[in-house]
Amino acid sequence: MKHLTKQKTLTLETSSSSTTLELADGRFEELKFEQLNPTQFTVSDSEFNIKSGINVELEIQNVDLVATSKVLWPGQVIKVRGGVHGQGEPIKAKATIPLNKKITDGVQGESFLYWVIETPEGELTNKQPIHMKGLIKGLPPKDATFTSESVIPLYNDRDDQVGTLYGCLQSN
Repeated sequence: MKHLTKQKTLTLETSSSSTTLELADGRFEELKFEQLNPTQFTVSDSEFNIKSGINVELEIQNVDLVATSKVLWPGQVIKVRGGVHGQGEPIKAKATIPLNKKITDGVQGESFLYWVIETPEGELTNKQPIHMKGLIKGLPPKDATFTSESVIPLYNDRDDQVGTLYGCLQSN
C-alpha cells in the first residue's frame, strides 16, 4: 500500500441539512438547518492499493448549522457545532475511489459526525457517530446528498439519554 500525503485545505461554502430530533417524552420535530459558516476540511492522507484503488482521508474542521424550531421550542434557535469547535477535534470522513475509476465518475463518500446541539433545554451530544453516506463527484463534495439510516441517542450534560436523532440528510 502506498501513501500519498499531499495535504490540502478546501472549503464548502453552502449546504442545507435536516434531521428529526425526538425527545424522550415522544415529542419530535424535523429541523431544517442552514450552514452558518463555510465548512473547512482537509484532505489529509490517501492510500493507494493496487487491488482496491484509493482511500482519501478527510478531516472536517467545522460544522456550524442553525435552525429555527417550529414545534419543540417555537421560534427558538437551535444551533449545531461539530469538529474543532464542537467535540474538540476534526470530524473524520473518507472517499473511496475504486481501481479504474475517477472521482468524477461518482464514488462513495462517508462521514462520521459528532455534534453539539444547542437547545433551549441545554446542550445535547451524541456518543455514537452519525454515519452519513453519499455519492460524490469531487472535492469539495458539491451537488452531493448524504443520508444516515441510524437512530442516534442524544445525551445531556449529566450523561442522561434525553432523545434521539434520525432521518439525517445533507445537501451540498
